Amino acid sequence: MTGRRNFTATALAFSVLALPLASFAQTAPGPTATIKQGKLLGANVEGVEEFWGIPYAAPPIGDLRWKPPATAHGWSGERDATKAGASCQPSQKGEYAEDCLFANVTRPAGAKPGQKLPVYVWIHGGGFTIGSATGAFGAETDGIQFAKDGVITVSVSYRLGRAGWFAHPALCKEGPCGNYGLMDQIAALQWVKANIASFGGDPTNVTIGGESAGGISVLELMLAPDARGLFQKAIGESSFGRLEPTSMADAQAAGVKAASGAGVNGTDADAAAALRKLPLSAMPYSGPFTSRAGPILDGRYVQSGIAEGFVAGKQAKVPLMIGGNSNEASLFRPQASALDAIAADKKAAAMAAFDPKGTGDKLQIVNDMATRVYITEPDRAISRAQAKTGQAVYTYYFNYVSPTLKARAPYGAGHTFEIMYAFAGPKQKFAPEDLALAKSVNAYWAAFMKTGNPGSTGGTAWPKFAPNETFMEFSAAGAASHDHFLKAQLDWQEEAVKAGASASPTASK
Repeated sequence: MTGRRNFTATALAFSVLALPLASFAQTAPGPTATIKQGKLLGANVEGVEEFWGIPYAAPPIGDLRWKPPATAHGWSGERDATKAGASCQPSQKGEYAEDCLFANVTRPAGAKPGQKLPVYVWIHGGGFTIGSATGAFGAETDGIQFAKDGVITVSVSYRLGRAGWFAHPALCKEGPCGNYGLMDQIAALQWVKANIASFGGDPTNVTIGGESAGGISVLELMLAPDARGLFQKAIGESSFGRLEPTSMADAQAAGVKAASGAGVNGTDADAAAALRKLPLSAMPYSGPFTSRAGPILDGRYVQSGIAEGFVAGKQAKVPLMIGGNSNEASLFRPQASALDAIAADKKAAAMAAFDPKGTGDKLQIVNDMATRVYITEPDRAISRAQAKTGQAVYTYYFNYVSPTLKARAPYGAGHTFEIMYAFAGPKQKFAPEDLALAKSVNAYWAAFMKTGNPGSTGGTAWPKFAPNETFMEFSAAGAASHDHFLKAQLDWQEEAVKAGASASPTASK
C-alpha cells in the first residue's frame, strides 16, 4: 500500500487482487521435522527450509540459573518453528531474556532423514556479552546460501554476560561453575548429534565455526574434553588464539564484588539463592567491553590458555580452517602515539618489519601491529600447532574492503567484515562489485564443511598451511596463496611473545 489516506482505484484493485496470494502464502504448509522432543513446523524461505527457535536445553531460569544446561523439554502436537527465539543479549536497560537457549536449522529444500548432509554449527560473536544467533554486525547468518550448496546450518545461542560467564564461591560449591556459556555450546552440540539426522544431516560430519567470541569458543571447544567427538572439523574466524582465561580466583573475586554491590553477601546456599532472585541488571559491568566476560580457568571446561593447550597437543585432532582480517585493530582503535611505547632497542626492527618502504604512516603501522598481535600471529601459532598433529590446516587473511566502505575503513578489512562474505546469503545486500568475491569465499567455506578441504571447489588452489606456512589472501584481486606470509611482521611479534610481552604497545582496550 502507498500509506496515503486516498488510494487510487488502480492501487486499491491491486491490493484486493493480492489478498488471496498473501493469504495463500501465510497458510501454505511449511516443512516438518520430527525430533526427539516432538514435531516441528518450519517455513520455506528463499528456496530453502528453516526451523527457528528450537529449544536445545531447558530454560536456564529460576533455580536453573547458573547451572549446567538441563535436558530440553518435549512437547505434544506440532511446535511452531517459524519464529526466532529470544536472544540472550541484554536489552538497552541491561535486562537479559534468560529463556534463550535455542537452535535454528536451515536445510536444503526437500531434505529428508537419512540423506547425511554435512552440518555447520555457527557460534556467534559479540565479546561473550552481546550478539545473536540469527545475524548481527551487518551479516545474515542463517545459512541460506550454504543450504543451497547442500549444507545444513545450525546457529545457536548461548548465555552471555553475567548469565553465561560468572563465578561466585556460593555457586561454585554446587558443581561446575563459571563457563555456563561454554557448557551451553557443548549442550547444543550434543543436541545436534542426537537430532540432526531428523533434518537430513550427518551427525558424523559436523563442522563448528564462529567469529570473534565465537571463534574463541571454537578453539576452546577443540580443547574441551567434554566436547570431544561432537564435531569433525572447525573454522575459527578472528579467534584470538593467544587468549588467556581469567583465573578462577580472579573470577570469583569479581563475582563477590558484583554480588556485594547488589546487596548479596556471603558464600553459602542462602547467598546462591539470593543471587538467583536478582535481576541481572542489578550487577552492571564496569571497565572495557573486551574484558567483561569470557572463559574462566575452571580446570574442566577450560584447562589452560588456548595457545598453550594447542602447543601441548591437547586439542581435538580435526581439520582446521583459521584466519583473520587485515585490520582487526578496528576493534581497539590504536593511536599513532602508541609507537612511542616501543623500546628504543626494538624500534628499528619494528619499523623494518612494518614500514619497510619508509612511508611514516603511523596510523597504518599501529593498526597493522595491533592486528598481528591479536589475530595474525596467533593464527600462525595455532596453525603450526595443529599442523604438527598431522591434521590439515588452512589459514586465511581477509583483506577485502568494498569500494562502498573505503572511506570508513582506510586501514584494511575491519573486525567482522568477512562474515557476510562467508555466508553470502541472498538477503545480504552486496554491491555488484562485491559479488564475485562473496561467491568465491562462500564456496571455499562450503567445500571445507563438506570435505575438510576448501580447495575442492575447483577454484584457485588453496594449499595447506604446512609445510610452507601458507596463507590464502582474499583481496580485490581475488584469492591468492602466499608462502611464509608476512613473515617479518609475524616473527617480530613472536619474539615479543617469547620476551613476555603478551600485549601490543599499540593496542588500546
